[in-house]
Amino acid sequence: MRNGWWILATAAMVAGALTAGLGAQTSPGSPGAAPDNVEADPIRCWWRTSVSAVRVGEPFTLVLTCAIVDNETSAVVPDQSRLEPSAMQLPPFEVIGGQRSPDLRSDQRRFFQYQYTLRIINQELFGKDAHIPSIQVNYHVDSRVARGEAVRGRDRTYILPTESIRVLSLVPIDASDIRDTPSWTFDDIEAQRFRARVFFVVGGVLFAAAALVLLAAVIRFARKYREEGAAGRALVSNGAILGAARRELSAVGRASGQEGWNHELAGRAAAVLRIAGSMALSQRLGQMAANNGAVRQDGQLFMRGGVLRGRKVLVSGSATSSALLREIARTNGSAGAGRQQCLEQLQEGLTRFTAAQFGREEKLDDAALTESLRDGSAALGRLRFEHRWVVRKLKGAMRIAAELGNRVWSR
Repeated sequence: MRNGWWILATAAMVAGALTAGLGAQTSPGSPGAAPDNVEADPIRCWWRTSVSAVRVGEPFTLVLTCAIVDNETSAVVPDQSRLEPSAMQLPPFEVIGGQRSPDLRSDQRRFFQYQYTLRIINQELFGKDAHIPSIQVNYHVDSRVARGEAVRGRDRTYILPTESIRVLSLVPIDASDIRDTPSWTFDDIEAQRFRARVFFVVGGVLFAAAALVLLAAVIRFARKYREEGAAGRALVSNGAILGAARRELSAVGRASGQEGWNHELAGRAAAVLRIAGSMALSQRLGQMAANNGAVRQDGQLFMRGGVLRGRKVLVSGSATSSALLREIARTNGSAGAGRQQCLEQLQEGLTRFTAAQFGREEKLDDAALTESLRDGSAALGRLRFEHRWVVRKLKGAMRIAAELGNRVWSR
């Protein structure tokens, strides 16, 4: 009995010594350690289905995952062109879509994955197993050597394993066709035709209305810009005229501050206020091109307008002090305090500058004329604000709304 125990102890000691010796020989830290070898299978692929049984015509997902060797010494290069969803053929299944997922990497391998959406339509597989066919993946191994170069190996082939799917039935046993037929009836088709005719008629009416609106716009545009004589043409806009008038008043003010007021400066200021008064009374301004050697007359304002200010225009107004006074009496403050003040400033300034221009007195009232010049500049600023595009559109919209309100209340 003692001999048996001794023999067992001796065998355990020998086994421990052998194990320690082998561990020392294969330790990675030892000088004589052997380099890591590439795994035996350079490529390995497998299938995975989203379900184990499907009905006829029911889409399901088939996932193909492959792991290939890709390290510092060698890399497997598979031919993935036949694995793309657009090129994959898996009879008796029909590939109706798919996508490729981003690759994953580890120290020794690279993983790539494809997802396919399949369905089966076959009247002979009810209650049976349908096999996903085995496909081949061609590949070769590139061995990396010094200086970053790679040596291509021979072409190889990897055969994917098969996978089975149970096919369930959705149709009666005596059905002659398993494909769904359209559910439309004659009534549905007639309803669609009626709807198409209605849309066609509505489209034609809208198209005719758009054509009429376009024709009206063209006629209005042609009437607006039709030549009616040199004096009747709108060569520059009201906003440009008001800007030139304000600059003219500024020039008159600088000249009067240096030389004092005289009949000429009063006439220039009166011409500007006459133009502003015509705009305030909604009167038409006289515009004449000055490019043909036209001479500026008293009461006219010379300005430049058009594209790049290359057009020379002479502008004149026909408003009088009495016309402004009648407008003030007619509105009597109903048009608003701002407009009433603007009309009063223009009327008083035009009266003073006209009297100074045509009066016989050599000595003019500089203080009164300077005050009228300042009030005229303020009135021009208000007119210029009222003639902005946004303000004019808002006023037009408010006027239309007021008219519609009056019509509603009148009923």
